[in-house]
Amino acid sequence: MRPSFLSPKLRIAPLLVATLSILATGCTAATVTNSLLLASIAEQLALPAMTWSANGTHTAKGFTTQQADTASAEGLKADCDNINLNKKLATDFRSDVLGAGVTGFFFKCESVSADTNKYWFTISSGSSAQIDKLCDSNTKYPIVFDKQHNTWFIDEPFDCARRTSPTDVVGS
Repeated sequence: MRPSFLSPKLRIAPLLVATLSILATGCTAATVTNSLLLASIAEQLALPAMTWSANGTHTAKGFTTQQADTASAEGLKADCDNINLNKKLATDFRSDVLGAGVTGFFFKCESVSADTNKYWFTISSGSSAQIDKLCDSNTKYPIVFDKQHNTWFIDEPFDCARRTSPTDVVGS
């Protein structure tokens, strides 16, 4: 979710957000296959034809320094505002931990304490092992610097409420 893992970083127009939100709430495989918009996004991002996905929530703490001793109230607020306004589509999300090829869609954020934001996500990969690692509560995420918000972030474990495999028909 951090800019260092957002190459290329995309801002999503409201129509696109509405369409991608269908993926987070469920639709049939035929709907996705027949959608020119979604097919174009998948092609531009080089998404694998067969993917494993998870959605749910997670929290991240934001700090002014790498020592993580002082909360970055401005950076946390700016990150939430950015996600709530623009949504965030991240290719190679947290490749430092999960490896290459993980795509994340972050569509909602709220502050839950002075040093912590809560994020709603749908994350997809061509590798079931990457989704397993993402959803493993023991996976550790090293602190990373978000240049856009001048904030050091520590991602906490991802709470995967729902998972799908390529053989699942979502929404049926």
